[in-house]
Amino acid sequence: MPIEKCPKCEDQVLDSKYSCPGCGYVKRDEPEQQKHPKREITTKNTAKHLQIQGVIALFLLIAGLLWFYLTADAYEARDQLNVVALLMFVVGFFWYAVIRFRIWHQHDDKDPRD
Repeated sequence: MPIEKCPKCEDQVLDSKYSCPGCGYVKRDEPEQQKHPKREITTKNTAKHLQIQGVIALFLLIAGLLWFYLTADAYEARDQLNVVALLMFVVGFFWYAVIRFRIWHQHDDKDPRD
């Protein structure tokens, strides 16, 4: 049998599955939990209003992008820029980025023991 050290009192113990005769420390079979367990960001643990805002922002982004590219030839012929479509795209992009940050921040603030 291999000799190991007790993690608590550092006495030598004969087996890896042991209780230390010196201090009474009992080694557990499963590894101890990490101090900061990995928390997953899923739709189940995200606030509903943030989910809805994220979908609206994504829709605004895609609609602005499609409108800008589908009408580009007509606006180019008049030497103009489709400002409304471009503004929709930019606002949608930044709104979506802010919502993603808010979702991350919401999950970062939660106590992992909850």
